[in-house]
Amino acid sequence: MDYELSSTLEKGFVMTCLKRAFSRCKPDTMNSDQGSHFTNPDYIKLLEEKGIRISMDGKGQALDNVRAERFFRSIKLR
Repeated sequence: MDYELSSTLEKGFVMTCLKRAFSRCKPDTMNSDQGSHFTNPDYIKLLEEKGIRISMDGKGQALDNVRAERFFRSIKLR
């Protein structure tokens, strides 16, 4: 697990964070929503190269991650 904050929508910070996390451990499956960072070809390629299965929430399923979103929002607000 790793995290990084960014004030932009560029993919670079996502890739940096992911590579740093993979240097410590590697999950069997990576779950995400269908945001632009997670459907980016570079992101998908990195997961495939590491042999990690990709799991994405369905479109229009905004409440799928509500608990995780609330958890991270509470961290950001502190």
